[in-house]
Amino acid sequence: MALLDHNGESEFPMSKNQVFEAMCFAIPRIKGMKIQNADKLQGRILVKAGISLFSWGENIPIQLLENGENKTTVRITSSPKTGIMFGGAFDMGKNRKNIENILSNTSRVLLSQQNSNISSNTIEQTTTIQSNNYQTIQNSNLMEQTNTNTNAWYEKTWLVILLCVIFFPVGLYALWKNSHIGKGWKIGVTAIIGLIVIANLGDKKDKSTTSSSSTTITQETNTSSNVETPKTETTKWSFTEDIDKMSSKKVNYASIDANEELNFEFPYNGGSVATFTVRKKNGTNDIYLSVSKGQFNSTFDGGQVRIKFDENSPRKYSFSSASDNSSDVIFINSTSDVISRLKNSKKMIIETEFFNEGTRQIEFDVTGFKW
Repeated sequence: MALLDHNGESEFPMSKNQVFEAMCFAIPRIKGMKIQNADKLQGRILVKAGISLFSWGENIPIQLLENGENKTTVRITSSPKTGIMFGGAFDMGKNRKNIENILSNTSRVLLSQQNSNISSNTIEQTTTIQSNNYQTIQNSNLMEQTNTNTNAWYEKTWLVILLCVIFFPVGLYALWKNSHIGKGWKIGVTAIIGLIVIANLGDKKDKSTTSSSSTTITQETNTSSNVETPKTETTKWSFTEDIDKMSSKKVNYASIDANEELNFEFPYNGGSVATFTVRKKNGTNDIYLSVSKGQFNSTFDGGQVRIKFDENSPRKYSFSSASDNSSDVIFINSTSDVISRLKNSKKMIIETEFFNEGTRQIEFDVTGFKW
């Protein structure tokens, strides 16, 4: 068992930007982890780990330091969200595992990217990355062996009893690992806890059934009262409203998904959904195009896209990058002109360029746009 914070550090033979992109791709794919904030310019990433069997979650700040050309040091700190209270004093190896998972998954992403672009003059670099990956795994195994405590926490009977009362999943695990408690006691305690859980689930099921019946009756009543309502125009647009917590003013959105998914190569394979959004905030309209996977090809000043409305000739529009430098969204300029044409169009095709994927054409069914 480790006490509170756990630190880890590793060096990658890659540029700071490559390591940053790899970590942003790898971390969300680790079970229970999500990126709360990422600053590419400063090389900082803040990761949140959710509740697990052994903890109430962890805060994981990451710092990337560029030590030279194609050499980046990654420093990671994992600490429990609850601090020393509510079981945070003992992480049961969870903080160390968080660091190991992030480093190993990042290494695999970098290694995969390197292998996909391998040529005769990059074989030596690939070997170096594999060696570093192996060294990382070896270091992790060494840390695990060093942190092993012969006086295991689950051998303390008083702690096992306490955990069975306040947090039974961990308590049951400790109960069956404890070598001092008899098998009869283990079976009895497990059966009692199981009956309590089943009884609580039964109560929830009864309440859910009652609620479902009430909802069904309400829906039937609403259906009968709306029989005479005339049909509205079918549209794929989604119109939503939100409140800006800073100004307490309304923010309106109109968004629509493309007719077909985009198909990219690794690491963005598996289908990417393009979404076109119109936003009105503080009296100002903005238009942006985003993708669920992939990166737009843009410069520091932005770039250009071509848009075709119905059967009219395509028009060029400039775009700007997002203020947070996100590569999966672009803001299209000439907002008033685009909105005006949307109101009188049924189909819109946007032609734009993606990083390492070339130019793609994205089609939207924009019938029924109201703004």
